[in-house]
Amino acid sequence: MQGIQTASSYISHEVETSRLFFLDPVEDEDFAVVFGGFERCAADYRIDRRDFPWYSLEFVSHGAGRLRLGNAEAELVPGSFYVYGPSVPQRIETSPENPLGKYFVGFTGRQVDEFLERYDIQPGYISRCAKGEPIRRAFDTLIDRGIRKSRLARPLCASITRQLLLMCRDDAADPVSTDTPAYATYSRARDFIERSYLAFTSLEAIAKACGVDAPYLCRLFARFHDESPYQFLTRLRMGHASRMLLESDASVKSVASALGFKDAFHFSRVFKSVHHVPPSRFRQSMHPQWPS
Repeated sequence: MQGIQTASSYISHEVETSRLFFLDPVEDEDFAVVFGGFERCAADYRIDRRDFPWYSLEFVSHGAGRLRLGNAEAELVPGSFYVYGPSVPQRIETSPENPLGKYFVGFTGRQVDEFLERYDIQPGYISRCAKGEPIRRAFDTLIDRGIRKSRLARPLCASITRQLLLMCRDDAADPVSTDTPAYATYSRARDFIERSYLAFTSLEAIAKACGVDAPYLCRLFARFHDESPYQFLTRLRMGHASRMLLESDASVKSVASALGFKDAFHFSRVFKSVHHVPPSRFRQSMHPQWPS
């Protein structure tokens, strides 16, 4: 099997930010993850390969681009996913105006061919999920487990990857359901929230900025998402708060203020509703020497 150095050499450097992990699979495993991560592509991102040593699942979180797998071509939009592998040429190109953000995982093993054939998701498969949030969360779990590299990281990552493949196949949307004005409005609003979540704190303000009324926006998210627009906004804001707590020594009070909370106790309640622990405990569990 290929090693860590070889896997890392296949990762594109035309990215703005990324979260990556690499695992060294044991020889002759039935199903093993080699690498995975998330990348926010730069405007000049382009992959053009004749071959690839491993199987790979990629899922578009945001942005736009073009894909060619073998002889099949597709537009890439949020919710797009695709599978490729050895002997399947790939060309992946981002839109310079709206760069891709995408998750990916590479895997190999003796039983991979059988697994992909059994569930009709062989290399070259391209589709789209109408509700992508469960896929995003599963990929985030995969990345967290891969980065942790615990004793059970390899079997956990293999199990999560099989789950991701099944979830994508199970949620593959009828193209008719996603090629509608309603889906286009939902997609535009979701992309706006992802770009602007630090500037907005209310559903009404987001709906107004998107040119729709709040009840209609809620109906769109109920149809195409598994969170309300306000829950989606809150999760993104609290995700930003968690990164501030982990990547700096800013106090909980200053993080709350940076996010527009006048009351640190209110911020703590909202943070706990998303992360299930108060921000002070979240910070202390990772950096016990830093102030809360």
